[in-house]
Amino acid sequence: MNDIVQPNFKTGALYRGDNLDFLRAFNSETIDLIATDPPFNKGRDFHATPDSLARNASFTDRWTWDDDVQTDWLWSLESNHPKVRELIDSTRFVYGDDLAAFLSWMGVRLLEMHRVLKPTGSLYLHCDPTASHYLKMLLDAIFGRANFRNEIVWRKYSGRKNNAKHKFTTQHDTLFFYVKSDQASFNGVMIPHSDLEISKEYKHFDDDGRRYRLSRGRSYQKTGIQKRIYLDESPGRAVGSLWAEDGLQLNTSSAERVGYPTQKPLALYERIIKASSNEGDIVLDPFAGCATTTVAAQRLNRRWVAMDIWEGAHQIVLQRMRNETKIFDADSVEEHLEPPIRTDGGRTAANPLPEVKKTRGGRKRFDSKAAKEQLLAHPDWDWVCDGCDTRIENPRYFEVDHDVPVSKGGSDDILNLVLICGPCNRTKSNKMTRAELRNHNWEQKNMAAQIESKFRRGVLR
Repeated sequence: MNDIVQPNFKTGALYRGDNLDFLRAFNSETIDLIATDPPFNKGRDFHATPDSLARNASFTDRWTWDDDVQTDWLWSLESNHPKVRELIDSTRFVYGDDLAAFLSWMGVRLLEMHRVLKPTGSLYLHCDPTASHYLKMLLDAIFGRANFRNEIVWRKYSGRKNNAKHKFTTQHDTLFFYVKSDQASFNGVMIPHSDLEISKEYKHFDDDGRRYRLSRGRSYQKTGIQKRIYLDESPGRAVGSLWAEDGLQLNTSSAERVGYPTQKPLALYERIIKASSNEGDIVLDPFAGCATTTVAAQRLNRRWVAMDIWEGAHQIVLQRMRNETKIFDADSVEEHLEPPIRTDGGRTAANPLPEVKKTRGGRKRFDSKAAKEQLLAHPDWDWVCDGCDTRIENPRYFEVDHDVPVSKGGSDDILNLVLICGPCNRTKSNKMTRAELRNHNWEQKNMAAQIESKFRRGVLR
C-alpha cells in the first residue's frame, strides 16, 4: 500500500478567495515548498498604479481584534496549539490588540501551511521590520526553533538618497527560512564569478593554459604551500544570508512591473525556488498577489498552485504567464472558487468551529446561542453552574455570560465566556466577575448557614 498522500487539488491553478478555507481543504503533506509574501501589518492601505496591468488591485494592511479575529481560532489554539495561543495572549497584553490580531490571523494560516508541507518541505516567509520580530516568535512556536534555518536579509533598493528625516533609510526586507524536518531538501546556490573577479583573482595560468588562483587556507597555514584553485572547477561564490547583489532589485523601469503595490522581483523568488525545490516539485503561494512566485516556478519547471482573494488575480496570472513564461496555452490556468474535498481523512491544524458573532445591520454582534453550543460541546464541561456549582441536567437552564464583564474590560473571546444558571446570571449582571459572583454566593450561603445554626441553638427566635 502506498502511504504517500496524493494532492487533492489542481496544480497550475489559482484558488481565489480566503486562503484559510483553501489551506484547510488541502491534503496534508502534499506541498514541497511555500514561498510567500503576506501582509506585514503596516497599518496602511495599498493601491496599484491606476493605468497598470494590476489596476484596481488594493488591500488593507490593518488589523483589529474585534473585526479580524474569530473566536473559534482562539478556542482551537487553546486546545490544540497552546504555545501559539499563549504567544498571542502575551502579545496582546504587552503590545496591544492590533498586533495580537495580526498574529492570530497569520497564526491559523501558518499552522495550515506547516500541515500541508511534506517532511522534506520548506517555508520562506517574506516580511519587513514592521512585524518580522513577532513573526519569528510565531514561526518558532509552529515549526520549532530547531527547524529555523536562516534569516535572509534582502536589499530591496540601494537607498542612496536618504529621504528619512529621523532615522536611517530602510533598505531591506527579511525572508525567514524554515524547514518541516531535517529531511528537507536544499540545493546550494552559487553566484557565477564576474569578469572583474576573474581578472583580479584568477590571474595565474598553468602550462596547459588553465586559470587558477592561489589559496592561503588551512593547508597553507600548516605547510606553507599555496593550493591552486582552478577557475573551471570553481562554479562561483556560495550564496549566504545577505542578498544584496545587483539584479535582485525591481527597478522602477523594469519590464516585470505590473503596477501591483508590493510586487517583488522574479530573480529573488527564482533563487528561493532553486534552493529549496527540484524540477517537478509543487510550489505553493497562499498570498499570490501579482503571481511572482508562480511565474518563477513555471520558468523553473516546477508545478505550482496559487491562492489570492483579489478579484483580478486570475487575469494577472494569465497575462504574466503569457508574457514571461514558455506556456503557450496560458489560458489553461484554471480559477477555482470552491475548496477541494479532503481525501486524506485528516483534520485541519486549527479546526473551524461555529462563530460566536453574527451580523446585524452590517455590524458583528455577540451570538449567545452559538457561544452556548460551543461551551456545552466542550469535552471538559461537567454540567454544573460556574457561579454556584449547582448541577443542572437540562441545557436550556444554562445562560451565557462573561467571566470578566465587558464593563471591566472583558471581551467576547470564547475563553472569557461561562455558563451559569439564571439566578446567578441575574445576580452577576454586568458588574461582577465570575470570581466575585462565586465569592458573593459563598458569603450568602455562609450567612444562611450561620442564621440556620443560630435558630437551631435558640439564639434567634
